[in-house]
This record gives sequence, C-alpha cells and structure tokens, in this order.
Amino acid sequence: MPQDNNPIPQSVPLHQQAGKYFHTLHSQDLSNLYQQCYKQFDETINQLVESASPSTADTGKQIADITGAYKLLSTYELESNSLHNDIKDLKKNFKLLSDSCPQIDLSTWDKYRTGELTAPKLSDLYLNMPGPEPTGTAANNTNTLKILKVLPHIWNDPTCVIPDLQNVPGEDDLQIEGGKIELTCPITCKPYETPLISRKCNHVFDKDGIKNYLQGYTTRDCPQAACSQVVSMRDFVKDPIMELRCKIAKIKDSQEQDKKNNQAIDVL
Repeated sequence: MPQDNNPIPQSVPLHQQAGKYFHTLHSQDLSNLYQQCYKQFDETINQLVESASPSTADTGKQIADITGAYKLLSTYELESNSLHNDIKDLKKNFKLLSDSCPQIDLSTWDKYRTGELTAPKLSDLYLNMPGPEPTGTAANNTNTLKILKVLPHIWNDPTCVIPDLQNVPGEDDLQIEGGKIELTCPITCKPYETPLISRKCNHVFDKDGIKNYLQGYTTRDCPQAACSQVVSMRDFVKDPIMELRCKIAKIKDSQEQDKKNNQAIDVL
C-alpha cells in the first residue's frame, strides 16, 4: 500500500505521556542468575575435591570440562552486559531522534501519514542493532579459575610451590617450582584454620594469628621474616588457594590413615 494511502502513520515521535512507559523498557537483569551459576561452580569444585581419591584417573578431564564451562559462562555474562549497555544507548539515541521531530498533532498527522515527516521507529532501531559484543575482559583471573588452574598440581602435592598467578598467561601450563609451602601459620605455628593473604606482600597468616599480632596497632611491620612491608588488618583477604591446600592435605592425611588402618587389620 502506498504510504499516502496509509490510514495511520508508520511511526510518530514519542508522546510526552508515553514517556513513563518508554522508560520501563530495559533488558532483563540476569546478574543474580549468573551469581547463582558461579556459586554452583564453587560447590562443584568442593564436591570434586571431597570425592576424589589418589587413584582418580579422570580428575584432570573433569577440571578441564569445568574450566571450559566456567569460561563460557563468563563470555555469556559479558555478552549480556554488552546487550544491556547497547539497549541503554539505543533508548538514548531513539529519544534524541524523537525529540528532534515535530510533535504529532492535528496539523502534523497527515504529514507523518504520507511520509512528508518521519520519526524513528524503535523496533527498526532494535532489529538493526548489531549483535552483542563482549566488552571488558573475560574471566581469566578470578579466584575460581585460579583454583581450577592449580587444583591438579595441589591435588598431587598440597605443599607444592606455584608461580604468581597474576603473571601467568591464561592458557599456558603452570611451571611448578621446587620447594615446599608450609601449611602452618608462622604466627600461631598451628595448621591454618582461616588463612588470610596480604594484598601487599602475599604473605599468609591465620586470621586469629594476624588479628592478635595487629591488636592495638593501626599498622605494623609484616610478621614474615625479611618482609619490609607495613600492613594493617584491612590489607588481608581470604586466601582460597591456601584453604584448598589445607583441605586436600586433610583429605590425604585421612586417606593415608585409613590405608594404614586397613593394612593393620590385614596383618591381624
């Protein structure tokens, strides 16, 4: 049908009274859903650690599968955030274009109907919007991915020395260094219960130990020998890698004890 014969305009500027409905248009907020999914990954890793045994042959494949799924979820989250921002920009652009058009009234109705005047069409702008492109950096250094990267090595030896994960390329295999990591707090001289790591110097202490050490001080020299950093309680955060080391060490100790008990029973 020729546009001159259209009984109504194909599009008209946004009416002032319709503004409140226009502002309710937005993409679905999926942030809570993504957080629930990430929480499930953490729970899955815990279940994997607690159910594994030294003879488990496919642990490496399971970790690789979990890592791939985690990175895919991260990409989807970035695309979702990109779409959310694109729609915000689309609405802003539509509003600017619409506001620049003559308002629809009896004097302009026929002009919009015949196409002498035109107004932006929100649906067309949306359909012509490019697909979402992830903006920002995909998850490559989250605590969960750090754990997935070191888990195979720590499972073999909870005390193994690993490099600084901040400086390790995302896809390269870790080059495990020599030496051993102590699983006891240098302050309390007891096994870690709630390990905290300093964001300044990366030294780890048990929560109770460092709290007692800093009690009555705003700042104090790091208790680690030969460390020149001055630390405060707010410099310390949870250390999931040390938590993982201690958890696996306890599991291995328990398995070793069970093995000895079974051997003793066999002898009897």
